[in-house]
Amino acid sequence: MNLKQLQQQIENNAMANFYIVTGEEETLLSHAKSMFKGLVDQEDRDMNYSQIDLTEQTLDVVINDAMSVPFFGDRRVVVVKNPQFLTATGKVGDRDQELLLKLFDQPVLQNIVVFFANDLKLDKRKKLAKVLLKTAENISLPALNERQTQQAIVQQLDQRSYAIEPEALHELMQRTNAQYTDMKNELPKLITYAEQTKKITLDVVSALVPKTLTANAFDLGDAVIKRRPQAALTLYHDLLQNGEAPLRLNAVLTNQFRLLLQVAGLSGNDQDIGAQLKVHPYRVKLAKEALRSYPPQFVRTGYLGMIDIETQLKSTSQDPELLFERFILKNFQ
Repeated sequence: MNLKQLQQQIENNAMANFYIVTGEEETLLSHAKSMFKGLVDQEDRDMNYSQIDLTEQTLDVVINDAMSVPFFGDRRVVVVKNPQFLTATGKVGDRDQELLLKLFDQPVLQNIVVFFANDLKLDKRKKLAKVLLKTAENISLPALNERQTQQAIVQQLDQRSYAIEPEALHELMQRTNAQYTDMKNELPKLITYAEQTKKITLDVVSALVPKTLTANAFDLGDAVIKRRPQAALTLYHDLLQNGEAPLRLNAVLTNQFRLLLQVAGLSGNDQDIGAQLKVHPYRVKLAKEALRSYPPQFVRTGYLGMIDIETQLKSTSQDPELLFERFILKNFQ
């Protein structure tokens, strides 16, 4: 189910006793959490709303809260974060497992227990995971695709009587890797800057929205493959000067070249390839566009060069910029 269906359950007072929430879109996950929190009146939350992070607390706290009837209220809501016990590596004691299975079978009818699994990989072979998945309502909140992200951003701006130029929206997506949560977080300062004109332009986005490391790595890889050595060396130098660790920068560059090679060898739409490679479909789209003008041998040379630089960074004390410069001058003059 999605958030719209959850809202319908709330309006119809037809809530389940257990929910498990999965997904990667932080904004949607946060919204879901707010919806569950809103089920308990403000004045009752100290007694009847709890949020338990299992990286900091133990399962018995969850069990005790979930088995306790509401205190002077209509319902109790228990939000459980990081339920590692549902994964392959998570451990749970025999007593806790016994009590949880009893809880799943005989819940306190006034209580709602919500497990925010987010992007954890649940082990469906485990008895607890199997029973919970069968018992609970499953709310799936996957990352928005490119079209959904654009629509959501444009709609939010439209609600405030703002507009964004197509070129500006495209640049905003590139600078944030089309991550909806990151794009949404950039809107307040863009709105403030464009208060007089009510229009967000390309210049405004370029001036106010910093590029992610992945976006910079895309530009850097582009400069390398298109044999613009000075642009590549300058960008590499600037990234190091801005505090990027050489090994991290090299790893992101390696991933960028690897993605290009993988996309070149696959067929299908952006969504399917993205799911297969576990990357955002927008990155697949950018890779496909780039590959139209990239000689395949240059992509392979770039990837192998990054692997070689990584080896040298880990095994020698050579200067990272010097290693990168040698690689550029040797292969992409």
